[in-house]
Amino acid sequence: MLSVGGLAAGMAHEINNPLASILQALQVVNRRLDPDLPANAGVARELGLDLGLVRQYMEQRGLTDFLRGMHEAGVRAARIVSNMLGFSRKSGGECAPCHLAEILDKAVELASGDYDLKKQYDFRHIEIIREFVPDMEPVDCQGMEMEQVFFNILKNAAQALKDRPDASVAPRITLRVRPEKLNAVVEIEDNGPGMSEDVRRRVFEPFFTTKDVGVGTGLGLSVVFFIVAENHKGSVAVESAPGGGARFVIRLPYSRSG
Repeated sequence: MLSVGGLAAGMAHEINNPLASILQALQVVNRRLDPDLPANAGVARELGLDLGLVRQYMEQRGLTDFLRGMHEAGVRAARIVSNMLGFSRKSGGECAPCHLAEILDKAVELASGDYDLKKQYDFRHIEIIREFVPDMEPVDCQGMEMEQVFFNILKNAAQALKDRPDASVAPRITLRVRPEKLNAVVEIEDNGPGMSEDVRRRVFEPFFTTKDVGVGTGLGLSVVFFIVAENHKGSVAVESAPGGGARFVIRLPYSRSG
């Protein structure tokens, strides 16, 4: 995973600069075509050009849709680059004692307000069941990274619930936090469509995705694995079967000393 992380970082840095130039150029093109900007109106008058007619021509010929599609594709590519950098990055923060139930609640709040989820999977329509063992010992971890881990799994669950086989069954995510002798255990379980054995075995592979083109990057769960296994010396596994939902199980050692 480390070698793949290094490759991802190199690719991301190489892609980032030209991608930023493309997005900036698209923004400039849209601004230069705006008839309401005084500078544009002035140049158009000098040339005897009606920007309103130019805009109308572009809309009728579908050029505005092309520009919009180019921008959306660029933003999607930028998100992939960001995920690649996140996948490759070592832990950048200090570890401190954290209560995992609190971090999990923050991740739920983050998912509830996430713009992308609201567009397609509105997280607020999902029933959240909490089964937290009270007064658990805190875990030595990097809180922001673990919030990202939980958010990525919650987002994956919300996307799966959209495709649940029986739409009459209310979508549900069950969150569990419980102690073991040496580890704290977090479970995130959904009642979605589940996954085949082949998908289950590959779910943490970088760039592996079962989603439609443009929907998933295939890096969200790879980032989960990297943060948990490499940065926190824990483990993450998934239990699932077709039609039986999915349950992600994360184990974090209480202390990473040594």
